[in-house]
Amino acid sequence: MRDGWRGSIMAFALLCVTACAPLCAQAQYRGTAVENGGTVKGHVRLTSVPSQGAIEPVTKDEAVCGRRKPSPRLLTGADNGVRYAVVWIDRIARGKKCTPSGIATLRQHKCEYNPHVLLLNPGDELEIVNEDPLLHNVHSYDMNAGLRSVFNIAQPIRGFHTHVRGSDLDGISTMMTTCDAGHPWMCAYVIRASSPYCAVTDADGNFRFGDVPPGTYTLKMWHEGIAARASKGGPGTPPVVEEPYTNSREITVKAGETVTVGFDFSIRSSVASN
Repeated sequence: MRDGWRGSIMAFALLCVTACAPLCAQAQYRGTAVENGGTVKGHVRLTSVPSQGAIEPVTKDEAVCGRRKPSPRLLTGADNGVRYAVVWIDRIARGKKCTPSGIATLRQHKCEYNPHVLLLNPGDELEIVNEDPLLHNVHSYDMNAGLRSVFNIAQPIRGFHTHVRGSDLDGISTMMTTCDAGHPWMCAYVIRASSPYCAVTDADGNFRFGDVPPGTYTLKMWHEGIAARASKGGPGTPPVVEEPYTNSREITVKAGETVTVGFDFSIRSSVASN
C-alpha cells in the first residue's frame, strides 16, 4: 500500500460510528471462585499477502520524529500472526475475579503512541506520558458515541503526565487517541475491559484466557481498520479509517480442558490495491 493515508480507498467510513460494538463490554459481571475451569487460547492471523504498510511523511519536528513514520495499524509476526487485535468472551456474566494492575501507561515516544492498543483491566486507571522534548497533546474520542470528544489535553514538555481516573471513563469502553499538534499519524486505542476475559494479541497474534467457567460462549475478535487518511476537517478532527475487521466463534469450554480458536482475515481488495 503505497503512501497509505494519501491513496484513494473505496471502503472508508468514520471509524466505528456504525461498525463497532463496544469491545470487551459485559453486563453486570460478577467475580467469583472458579474451580476446574478451562482455558481458551488461539491466534489472529492474516491470510492475504502482508501489506508493506502505509508510510506517512513527517513535516514537523523531524529531529525527534524522524523523516517518515510507518503506520502501526497492521503489524504481523511469525506465521502472519496479527499484533494488536482484541479478543474477548462476549457478555460473560461470571468468572474469575478481576485483578487490577493499578495504572496502565500510554507513552508518547518518538512521536508515536506506545503501545498502539492499550488494555485497561477493571479497576485500572490511565496515565499518558510525554517522553519527547516537544509539544504533544492527547485528544481522545469515544468510538461508540459518534466519535464524541472525551478530553483534549496539551502535554507541552518531556515528562508531562496526564492522569485519568477510571471513574472519569464510566460508560466508555473504547477510545481512539490522537495528537493534533502537527503529528497526524499518531494514533492509539484504549480498550476498557469489564471482565478478565479480554486480551490484546501479542507480537505473533496469540491470545490466552485461563480459569474460564465451563459453558458455551461467544468469542469475538476485533482489529482496527488498516487503511486511513487524514480528515478534511484538519487538526482537531479524527482520521478517517476503513471499517474494522471483526469475527466471532461459538465455543464450548469443558472443565480442565483447552479450547483452541483461530481467527483469520484477509486485507480487503480495495485496501490491498492501493
